[in-house]
Amino acid sequence: MGNEGEPMKKCRRLARWALLATAAQFTVTNIALASTCASPSEKAALDVRVLQSELMVAALTCGENARYNAFVEKFQPQLVGFGQALKSYFVRAFGKSGEYQMDQFVTRLANDATVRRTQFSMPQYCSNSVNLFNTVLGVDGGALGDYVTQTAFAGGSGIESCPVQASRDASN
Repeated sequence: MGNEGEPMKKCRRLARWALLATAAQFTVTNIALASTCASPSEKAALDVRVLQSELMVAALTCGENARYNAFVEKFQPQLVGFGQALKSYFVRAFGKSGEYQMDQFVTRLANDATVRRTQFSMPQYCSNSVNLFNTVLGVDGGALGDYVTQTAFAGGSGIESCPVQASRDASN
């Protein structure tokens, strides 16, 4: 029995190491990104991208392709707009290397979602994923951005919102 537990301990140690490595990468990435804050529309796009990455990993891991396709179909106009805002953010923040930086960011989000998946048993993860799909698919077609700001996915990009500045008229 003692030997049966050793592979599980080794697996947990590897999962913790992967999580720490991802966290370290996330911190390094955030240092570079922290210098450029996101406007409200860019922040919504970043948060939606975090959710979309989570749903993609869930679809691939749990065989929920039909639910993912329903998500994309339902929110396609919004996803296109958020995609444009995401690209605008990375071009504004990184100039000529914006597209490359955006690709790196999207890859990091997918890797982070995959690491989070390892924190659950497969049945538990897939059950949670089905619940997430059901919740998201229940959101009004035009309210994806509003929905995501009220979830754990808000802020998952690691990129801060720009501070709101009061207008000159308000200070007089």
